[in-house]
Amino acid sequence: MNKTEFIAELQNRTGYTLEQCTLINSVLESHFIFRKKNKPKVVADITEKLGFDEVAANEVFDTAMAIIRQAAGLKCKHPIGKR
Repeated sequence: MNKTEFIAELQNRTGYTLEQCTLINSVLESHFIFRKKNKPKVVADITEKLGFDEVAANEVFDTAMAIIRQAAGLKCKHPIGKR
């Protein structure tokens, strides 16, 4: 999954605007998100940069992780072909 597909899927699942999802993506790219210790940093950045409350920022983070895990799972099942 490339960046454009990720942003589109995030927009589809969260209902946020393209600009908000692009900003969320830039926050996620600036951190190593697969480490549990970094989740509070990512949530704090989303809260600060987008003006979301902590609950909404946690939901965004969890949704983004679900999209990434799903894409990784599909890539593992079909590493060179169509899905």
